[in-house]
Amino acid sequence: ACQSGNITIIKYLIEHGANVNKETNDFTPLIAACQNGNNTIIKYLIEHGANVNKKIEVQYNNSK
Repeated sequence: ACQSGNITIIKYLIEHGANVNKETNDFTPLIAACQNGNNTIIKYLIEHGANVNKKIEVQYNNSK
């Protein structure tokens, strides 16, 4: 929902107990919202407990 920018679904999920810091495919909802530049969702996630200091492991593929 954060990648697609669907604030209605995001609000529904959070209101029904979704974890705003849950990692999926190495991303948190906040990271997904930041990558898409959606300030409304970023603000909403932070207001509802998103951890702005959460570290994730990123694996890079350097094969050429």
